[in-house]
Amino acid sequence: MEKLISIKDRLLLDDLSREVKESIDMHQFGKAEELIRQALKDFPHAPHPHNLYGILLEKKGHKHGAMSHYRAGNALEPTFKPVRYNLYRYGEFNAKKRPAYFEDDCKELD
Repeated sequence: MEKLISIKDRLLLDDLSREVKESIDMHQFGKAEELIRQALKDFPHAPHPHNLYGILLEKKGHKHGAMSHYRAGNALEPTFKPVRYNLYRYGEFNAKKRPAYFEDDCKELD
C-alpha cells in the first residue's frame, strides 16, 4: 500500500527545499547533504529528498548519482513535477536550464 504524504509533511518538505536551495546557492554542500540525508530518513516515501540530492550531486558534477536520485524520486511520486522536470532536463545533452526545487520552477511541463 502506497503511503501518502500529509499536508503538514509537504509544508515541512517545502521548508527543507528552501533551506537546501539556500545552502547549495551558498556552496555549503556539506550542510545541504546533512539536511538531505536526515530528510531521507524522516520522509522515506517522499520524492523531495531524492530531488534535492539529485540537485546537489548535479552541482558537484556527479551525473550518474544525480540521475539515480531523480529516477528514485520519480518512482516514488511520478506526479511531483520538480523531480520529473529535473529528470528530463538533466537527461538532455544540452542541459542548460536551472534545476527545479518547486513546482513553480517547472513551467515547461505544463
